[in-house]
This record gives sequence, C-alpha cells and structure tokens, in this order.
Amino acid sequence: MSLNAPSPAAPWLVPLDPHSATPVYLQVAQGLRERIENGDLTGGSALPAERELAARLGVSRVTLRQGLGLLEAEGLLRRRRGSGTFVAGPPASQQLGLLSSFSDEVRSQGSVPGARVLKFVRSRPTAPEALSLGLAPAEEVYRLRRLRTSDGEPLAIEESTLPAALIGPLSAADVTDASLYALLGERRLAPARAIRHLRAQNADPEQARLLGVEVGAALLNTERVSWLASGRPIEYARACYRGDRYDFVMELHGEES
Repeated sequence: MSLNAPSPAAPWLVPLDPHSATPVYLQVAQGLRERIENGDLTGGSALPAERELAARLGVSRVTLRQGLGLLEAEGLLRRRRGSGTFVAGPPASQQLGLLSSFSDEVRSQGSVPGARVLKFVRSRPTAPEALSLGLAPAEEVYRLRRLRTSDGEPLAIEESTLPAALIGPLSAADVTDASLYALLGERRLAPARAIRHLRAQNADPEQARLLGVEVGAALLNTERVSWLASGRPIEYARACYRGDRYDFVMELHGEES
C-alpha cells in the first residue's frame, strides 16, 4: 500500500499512510469525511464501485467496506442496492406548522425533486376516503401513489386521494415529476389548511425495496387531510418517509401570561 496523493479529478482518492498507528479503515473514513465536509465530494455524487475503489486506494475490499460503513452510519454516505454508493445530500426537512409541498421542501435544500407514479386510478372512494373528503359512496376519486425523490434518491412514498369532480381532468402524466400542490394552485384549489398525524413504523419488504433501505428500517408515517379556504376537503393523503433522510421540525411557544 502506498501513500495516495489527492486528485482534483478523483476526490475520493484520499491519502493513506501505511506507517500510521491509525487503522487503515479509519483513515479511509476520515479522508472521505474531510472531502465531503469541504465540498470536494458533493451530495448525490457517486463513488466508484467497491472493487475499483479498493484497488485505487490499495486496500482490501473488507477494509474499504469497514470505512464506508462508518460513513454510512454517520449519514454521510448512502448505499443503493444495485446502484452503488453515493454521497448523501442534506436531510430534507419540513416545519410542521407550515403547509408546503414535497417539491418546495426539496428545492429549499438546493436539490431537484422527482415523482414517479406507482399507481394511478379513478374509482369509488373507500369508506375512510369518503369520510375524510365528505363524499357520497357513489362519487369518484383520483387515487395516486408516487415515489418521491431528491436528486434521484428515494425519500418517500406518497398516496393522495382527490375528489374527481372537484379536480377535473387528471392523468398520471400530470403528476409525474411534478408538484401536486402546484397543479392544484393552478386550478385555484390550493389547500389552505391541513391536519397531519405522525407515527413511527418499520419498513415492510415493499417499502424497503422502493426506498432503498433495509426491511425493518425506521420510517415516519403520516396521514393528512387538507382543506380549501372555503372549508371543503381537497386531499386525503398518506405517506411514509425515510427516517434517516427526513426531519420534521416543530416550533413551540409558551403560553402568554
């Protein structure tokens, strides 16, 4: 193993000292950590495949995996099954008292939002949907399920149910890589208030596959009903967010004396 010189063209080529008392895997982790913190490795950038990176650094794949595992535990790297290892972007966050769209939240972090439609149907509402949206059983709803991403990284699975008669014509293409709230705003149907319930859950096999996490990983599950300024319900939504990539922020105030 030789001392590697930093390379602007290959910021992941970190210097390692074979004579140091610090274990090599810790040197790998520290070197990559510094490159991430100083901006040489930016959020969303990919590392070379493990075999190539280990060869370029002159370490074994076992040693490399130990170092990468430390950074993954710190939230600095993300491993996507079948895709590779990527530098994590900043965690998405949402202020609980602010009614905003997923797309706006992701853009506020300097990232690009995405939405892949997993299911899109027009049908009769289920009992909970009819109750939440104030609909008769014979009325119809649009029900869409989307995988939401930030710079291509899966962050959430969202399910929205909307009153079809109120929304008007809608297709899966309208909500692919698009903000649902922006679309509603264009139709003068922007939600004015909402109530959201949060709870913790563990990822089931399907959620784990879609979000690129391990089965049993921590998720944040939400259920939300949104209303127009007129008081008419406009959306009944459920979502599950990756617990390691999403923060909910709440501002609290004491009672005035």
